[in-house]
Amino acid sequence: MKSYLPLLIGCFLFTNSIAQQNTTTYNYHSPIDVPIFLSGTFAELRSNHFHSGIDIRTANKPGHKVFAIEDGYVSRIAVSPGGFGKALYIAHPDGHTSVYAHLQQLEGEIANYLKTQQYKQERFEVNLFPPKDLLPVKKGQVIALSGNSGSSEGPHLHFEIRDSKTEETLNPLAFGFKVNDHIKPIIARLVIYPIGNQSYANNSSKRSTIAVSGIGVNEKPKQQTNFEASGEIAFGITASDQLDGVPNSNGIYSVTLSIDNKVFYQFVADRFAFDETRYINSFIDYDFFQNFKSRVMRTEIDPMNKLSMYEKAANKGILKVEEGKNYEAEYIVKDFQGNISRVPFTVKGIKAKPITSARNDTTLFNIQANKPFEITAKDYFVQFESGNFYRDQLIDCKPRLEKGFLSNGLTVGSKNIPVQKVYKIGIKPNNEKINKDKLLIVSIVNGEKPYAIGGKWENGFVIANVKIMGTFAIMADSIQPQIKAVNFTKGGSVHGLKRLQVEIQDELSGISSYRGTLNGQWILMDYDSKNKLLTYDFDERLKKGKNKLVVKVVDNCGNTNIFTTEISY
Repeated sequence: MKSYLPLLIGCFLFTNSIAQQNTTTYNYHSPIDVPIFLSGTFAELRSNHFHSGIDIRTANKPGHKVFAIEDGYVSRIAVSPGGFGKALYIAHPDGHTSVYAHLQQLEGEIANYLKTQQYKQERFEVNLFPPKDLLPVKKGQVIALSGNSGSSEGPHLHFEIRDSKTEETLNPLAFGFKVNDHIKPIIARLVIYPIGNQSYANNSSKRSTIAVSGIGVNEKPKQQTNFEASGEIAFGITASDQLDGVPNSNGIYSVTLSIDNKVFYQFVADRFAFDETRYINSFIDYDFFQNFKSRVMRTEIDPMNKLSMYEKAANKGILKVEEGKNYEAEYIVKDFQGNISRVPFTVKGIKAKPITSARNDTTLFNIQANKPFEITAKDYFVQFESGNFYRDQLIDCKPRLEKGFLSNGLTVGSKNIPVQKVYKIGIKPNNEKINKDKLLIVSIVNGEKPYAIGGKWENGFVIANVKIMGTFAIMADSIQPQIKAVNFTKGGSVHGLKRLQVEIQDELSGISSYRGTLNGQWILMDYDSKNKLLTYDFDERLKKGKNKLVVKVVDNCGNTNIFTTEISY
């Protein structure tokens, strides 16, 4: 019987070495006034990005005190209807910047500065970089209240630590913030991928999956884990982590694959740059995710994948299987607190099968990932740049009849093909005798409402930059946005209220801008885009007696609506 002792010892020493990279002692103050329970971990797998910090649970309530973790100064204040919402950045003398996002409000002089700048610019959405000496903060100072602003899906504090020099985001748990976690990660699935037409795994040229059940070092697959393979293969794993006292699953810290007592592949979530976060769509099996809404972390590294969190990937994560040889493999998954789960498996090299001829389909375009490529026709064009795809890609590109649109549909590839950066498409309308300013390109998914991409008229085409594959067509948006009073009535009294709330929405192209005035003066209206809500907190601009409120909203096709009323206070 083969002994696994050297493999176990090697993996123990290797995974321990990971933990030893994070032994620097920090004395940072907690960023919030409640114990730290996480609803999101660093580099957790999210749609189109790795999670850039940790999400701290706030019992589903806003308004918790948020503290500066160390002395420093406010280096940036960013406010937007989506994304991070209200976010505060503090630079510290040790070379780190702490980030606090989805805030309900800022506090003290920081809040005063923000409001002054918003009124000066007459904009809710701002991106401010105060002078270094303007807004100093002390360790433990209350700088904000936690909230649910931006694209947050519930009240919590999103917290980050960044390298001030490189602007890379770092794993906050490496800085001494304690979370209770005595639960081992969960491994749910193993996958083997034949690479190319000459490779097979389990008698198939397609991926082979095997479900896994249980938690911990005695991980037991639901079926035999002896794979037969020939040619070149890569591997994949689905895994998550559970922390003490929280119902949600979180992301793991590291994944290691050892083959024959040697580390073959390793991914570690210590730090990454924001310009590489979309490489997650190459890191995972994107096709599997689109089909099953579950993420498999692949070992194979695509040629155009620049992700820095790979610690090791022998031969780009691809194993060349030799006939007659057995490969003893083991996946080791670890969370930041050092809890480990393992699943062993065997790959048996078998005789290669006869080579099948490649598919001959003239409707497919073979696009080299490192070169630009253009597809042109009478009624459409598609322009790809170098780096749009992670690997050389076969795609289909053809028109199709679509009812209810102002053009034929244009199918570019499929939704199961990931795209790293925008490419350009142009579609010609069926009838040019229409208002060209109201035209835009939409994405069409069967059974779903068309999703606005945008676009502009140019040389007989509606042109847009897109970042997904799929089917597109032209629509017109000539309908003005909707504006509706929420907590008051037009012409009525607002006495006894503390704020006014107005709902704004647009059915197709989306909100481009809005502006609120009271008695002819601009007022600050907080825009919560996910709830389609404008909120004006009463201040000195609201006068005793009658006041004229005007809210003007413009959508992305230039359609305008103006809401006017007189309110009494």
